[in-house]
Amino acid sequence: MALPGVVRGPVLSWGVTVINIPDFFRKPWATLSTREKLIKLHHWSLHNLPWTLPDEFSHPDLGALLRARGVETVDILDWYDSRASLRVDMNQPVEAKFHNRYALFIDIGCLEHVFDTRQCIENCLRMVAPGGHYVLCTPVSGWVGHGFHTFDAKGLGLALTLNGFEIVFHRYTTREGKNLEQPKGDTLIWLVGRKLREMGEFKIPQQDYWWGEVFGTNPSSPSQADKAQPPNADGSEPLRVRA
Repeated sequence: MALPGVVRGPVLSWGVTVINIPDFFRKPWATLSTREKLIKLHHWSLHNLPWTLPDEFSHPDLGALLRARGVETVDILDWYDSRASLRVDMNQPVEAKFHNRYALFIDIGCLEHVFDTRQCIENCLRMVAPGGHYVLCTPVSGWVGHGFHTFDAKGLGLALTLNGFEIVFHRYTTREGKNLEQPKGDTLIWLVGRKLREMGEFKIPQQDYWWGEVFGTNPSSPSQADKAQPPNADGSEPLRVRA
């Protein structure tokens, strides 16, 4: 949210993101119990949080915080929550009237709960206006039993860059917010993509891991030996390649 030009309206927030900060972060040091002092010291030293909670975060949810920062329109997207202004099933294509509509789309922990990832990601990207930003936080390691999916970080990045976005921020963290160099255990990815142009047909990422790591070739440029191998009866690749 501190990136220049990211916070501007209209904004679409997926779900009501509650800001739940314990009251003892607002209390003077002398009034805290020993346990509260230890917790506050832990967060201050490990996560580099401010010693005293700034007043700008004293809001019940993300929507209220954004409005306090001058954003006039903050729509809430949710299929189940009655507080949402957009009751949309993200497994289905969104209506064209929502395409290119929002300067900022915020998804903090929803993508992994939608079964049809391909359609959901296309929906999210189409709803962002050219020049706008897509903010995504989702699991890329661990989080067993949390949602339908744990994602490959490269695949998420490709979904954005193949469809007219540039990645302007990329970070891994633990669930508590500690920065990580690489995913390990329960890990979240934080991505911010800026939309460079209006989307055409949605381009689906293809994973080249097996070609590059196992065969050392690019699937778009098969070797002469591969070309010489006859296909199987079903028209698929030779058995040698499929092994």
